[in-house]
Amino acid sequence: MQHDADTLQSTQDRQHLRRQRVLAAAVWSLLMVILLYWSISSVDDEMLGLARQEAIANFNKDQAFRAWGTGHGGVYAEVNERTRPNTYLSHIPERDLVTPSGRRLTLLNPAYMLRQMMEEYDELYGVKGKITSLVPLNPENTPDAWEAAALLAFARGEKERMEVTQIDGEPFLRLIRPMVTQKGCLLCHATQGHKVGEVRGGVGVAVPLASYLAVAEDRKLKLVGVLSLIWALGMVVIWLSARRGFQRIRERLDYEGRIWKQANFDVLTGLSNRSLFMDRMDRALASARRHGERLALLYIDLDRFKDVNDTRGHASGDRLLQEAARRLQCCVRDMDTVSRLGGDEFTVIVPEISDRTAATVVANNILTELASPFTLDDVDVHLSASIGITTFPEDGEDPGMLLKHADTAMYRAKSDGRNCFRFFTWEMNEEAEGRVSLESDLRKALQNNDFSLHYQPIFDLADNRLMGAEALLRWNNPDKGTIGPDLFIPVAEESGLIIPLGDWVLKHAAADLQRWDRAGLVLQSLSVNVSSIQFCTGRFPEQIRALLEKHPHLDSRLVLEITESVFMDGYGHAGQVLELLRKQGVAIAIDDFGTGYSSLSYLKRFPVDEIKIDRSFVGDVTSDPEDAALCEAIIAMAHHLGLKVVAEGIETEDQRRFLHESGCDLAQGYLLGRPMPAAEFDAFLSTRLVGERAAG
Repeated sequence: MQHDADTLQSTQDRQHLRRQRVLAAAVWSLLMVILLYWSISSVDDEMLGLARQEAIANFNKDQAFRAWGTGHGGVYAEVNERTRPNTYLSHIPERDLVTPSGRRLTLLNPAYMLRQMMEEYDELYGVKGKITSLVPLNPENTPDAWEAAALLAFARGEKERMEVTQIDGEPFLRLIRPMVTQKGCLLCHATQGHKVGEVRGGVGVAVPLASYLAVAEDRKLKLVGVLSLIWALGMVVIWLSARRGFQRIRERLDYEGRIWKQANFDVLTGLSNRSLFMDRMDRALASARRHGERLALLYIDLDRFKDVNDTRGHASGDRLLQEAARRLQCCVRDMDTVSRLGGDEFTVIVPEISDRTAATVVANNILTELASPFTLDDVDVHLSASIGITTFPEDGEDPGMLLKHADTAMYRAKSDGRNCFRFFTWEMNEEAEGRVSLESDLRKALQNNDFSLHYQPIFDLADNRLMGAEALLRWNNPDKGTIGPDLFIPVAEESGLIIPLGDWVLKHAAADLQRWDRAGLVLQSLSVNVSSIQFCTGRFPEQIRALLEKHPHLDSRLVLEITESVFMDGYGHAGQVLELLRKQGVAIAIDDFGTGYSSLSYLKRFPVDEIKIDRSFVGDVTSDPEDAALCEAIIAMAHHLGLKVVAEGIETEDQRRFLHESGCDLAQGYLLGRPMPAAEFDAFLSTRLVGERAAG
């Protein structure tokens, strides 16, 4: 029956595809017809436009010659059979002259001369011209019906008339424009009462269209050819697309038997995927309820698998995942189900257990198996895993709830140091829900600008001079009050909100420093903490460059404080970013030095300017010889490498004195100055800097 249903569906798909093909062909053909009509119309319009430009050019030459002739009062020419004395100039005494050699000359007005010129122009080039008026002085200038209508339109303010017509059986473009009376025109037309500046008639030009029409026809033929080719190509594409559609339908039928496996098993590892996992989880839970049994679910995440992908490539990462999947299957019974949910996340369903001991045994076996080195390209790679465990019915009744709680327990295992497993507790769930709520509040706080910056001063231990300040982010939630950075920063990093939050800090810290500069309260440096997630974004150097361009006052004064975790991604990326930042005039400080993945090689290999001794060492520096020796060693080592040293968390005078005597350069802490809101820090700066200037 399923096969019949698939066959029926395939038949319906074929019919639908045929209808789509016919519709596509019809739409494509209609589109080509519309495009052809529009293109042909455009060619006709273009040709008429060119003919009009030729007519206007002839009109302009007519007007220029007429203006020249009237400006000179006419031109004398020798009397011959073609050029006879103008009867309309008989009232001018000097119309006819005889030269000393006996040549007879007669005065010609511009209209007379232009008539002869247009006759020549007509004979040579086929362009016809005519001067006309509703009240002509010369009957030859009497307008025809079209010219008369144009002249009446000129009297109403119109500037041009144009038509396509037949003259002697040939196509012509006729154009007429108004003619304005000039001073020289009054020699002939004064008796008609015309005044200078009035429209007294029009000048018409007729341009033959035969050559233009020939060009237009040629272009139309080419357009028809090109668009026909495009239409044919489109029809071929439609046919090929339909053919490919029918082929896909056949392929779907051919591979119908493989779909279930592809839909339910992970291609890379061969393990069941999320879909099949959920199905088997439903079945296992149904069996457990039916028989009154217990069930365990293990959620496994490989620790720092991203480092393998980044340093050795995805191909190596894929081989590692395949080997990890094989080892996981070796740790379970035949009835257990190992699944890959995606990435480096796996699950194991352990049914029919009497208590948590069985789940503990499986988890320990997995940790042991994964602890053995993975050999990739003849190199041993060490890996570990964090495992979260939930049990039915204690931790949930459905697959979604059990999976969610196992994920929560897995994150607790990661936060507890990785390479371990944790059973779910309801206290964990409350913490997870708190993180979700806190993330939601963070998003609202970013929108509502509920954050502020506090500033803690940094002093030179040698002379107790104020050298700079560290910008510290604070959040005052309208409903929950002040929320500490130790609570919201980890959530911001997990959710990715640390990136817009870091942008906000940089922008506002730069603005505050500029405000202090304008007030004459100049600090030598401003330190801003940068999350490793923010640092590792590809756009971070560009963001800092844009910030420095917008705020030139930050040049050589901005100190970015990063933690040692940024170096875990390998020398290449971190080193390149640090080099770019240093070239832009930014100083780099390693924050909380000695608490993370501290290594002397970092200080040698990476371009940094200063290190900050963590407060956990400074707090016992006067009572714990080991902390004192460690601080002295850090200071000596940093100075040997040309780095400055900043001590954090100084709270007593004894601590300050010890660090000063040990050669520490800079210091900050409650003894010297607590973190202060911007407004309070303004007053602190004013008092401190003014006092230092007076003392200096």
